[in-house]
Amino acid sequence: MFKKKSTLVGIVIGIGLFVAAIVVAGMKEPPHEKKLVVKTLQIPVQKIENSYLELKHSVIGTLQAHEKVEVFAEVSGILERVEKPFLEGLNYDKGEILLQINDAKMRTSLYAKKSGLMTSIASLLPDLKFDYPESYEDWKIYLSAFDVEKPIASIPQAKNDQEKYFLAGKNIYKTYYDIKSEEEQLIKYTIVAPYNGQVSESNIKAGTVVRTGQKLGEFINTSTYDLLVGVDLNNLKHIKVGNTVNLYSENINGEWQGRVSRIGSKIDEQTQMVNVYISVSGDDLKEGMFLSADIAMELNVNGIEIPRKLLIEDSYVYILKNEIVEKVKIDIIHSKENSVITNSLNDGSLLILKTSGIHKGIVGKAVL
Repeated sequence: MFKKKSTLVGIVIGIGLFVAAIVVAGMKEPPHEKKLVVKTLQIPVQKIENSYLELKHSVIGTLQAHEKVEVFAEVSGILERVEKPFLEGLNYDKGEILLQINDAKMRTSLYAKKSGLMTSIASLLPDLKFDYPESYEDWKIYLSAFDVEKPIASIPQAKNDQEKYFLAGKNIYKTYYDIKSEEEQLIKYTIVAPYNGQVSESNIKAGTVVRTGQKLGEFINTSTYDLLVGVDLNNLKHIKVGNTVNLYSENINGEWQGRVSRIGSKIDEQTQMVNVYISVSGDDLKEGMFLSADIAMELNVNGIEIPRKLLIEDSYVYILKNEIVEKVKIDIIHSKENSVITNSLNDGSLLILKTSGIHKGIVGKAVL
C-alpha cells in the first residue's frame, strides 16, 4: 500500500513539473528577426559637359640645324693662324674668315701667269694697230688697267673671226682661261662663313698640314632649326604644312612658337611613322636637344577629354544612369599619352571616375 502511494506521488510531481515547464516556456518572448541592412554604393562621377575643342597632336623630337655644312679642304697646305680660331662654339658673321690655308706658292704662280699674259698682249699691240685698228684701242686700255694682284678682267671681244683666230694663235684665250681657273683655285685657300652661324665641330688646329679632301669641321646656322618628329598615318591626315606648333622643353624653361615646314613622303618601315619637320627659332635652342611639340590639327570637335585610365577594353566607359551602372562604347576622336577625346557622351551623362570594383548592373548613388 505504501509503495503504491509513493508511485502515485511521483507521477503527480512529474506532471506538475511538466506543466510548469510549459507555462514558463509560454511566458518567454519569441526571438526577434534580424533586420536586413542594404548599403548603397557611393560612386564618384563627372557630369559631362561637351565643349568646342581645338585638337593638338603631342610629339617629342630632336632639334636639328636648318642649315649645316661640313667643311672640307679642297686644297692642301699649312693652316695659318687667323684672328679668330676655328673652335667649337665660336660664332661667325657671314663672309668672315673661318680658315686660311697658306696660299703663297699658288699666288706666286698665278702672278707669274698674269705677268706672262701682259707680256703677250704688249707684244700683240703693234700687229693689232696695223691689222685690226678697230680693236687696237680696246686692247691698249685693257693692258694699261691690268694689275697682276687683282682679279683678271674679261678680255676685249674680237670684232671678227680673223681677229679671233689671230688671238687664238697667240694663246691669248688659253692663257686667260688658265688664269681664271687658278683664280678660282686660289679662292679655295680661304674658307669663309656662308651665313651667320657657329662652329659645331672642329677637327684641325693652326700650324698643321691640311690635305685635299680632309674634313675640317662643321658649321651651322643658329638662327633657324628644324624639329624632326614622327607622326602616325592616322594623325598625319590632319596635319598640313603651315600648321602652328607650340614647343617646350622638359629640361629648360621657355616656350617657342614654330610651324610645320615640310612633311616627308616616306614611311619608316619599323615605326610606321612619317617624318614631319617643324621650323623654329629662338634663344637657348641647340642642335640635338629634345623638344616636346603640340601640333595644331585641322580637326575640331565638340566633345570632351577624359583620362585614358577610365577606358575599358580600349573603347568602353562606365556611366551611371538611373543609379545603375551601364557599359557604353565610345568613339575615340583623338588619343594623347594619358587621355582621349570623344564626342560620344551626351551632355548631362554621368561618367564614372573609377573602374576597379565596378561592373555593369551595379546599383549606386552618384557622388559629384
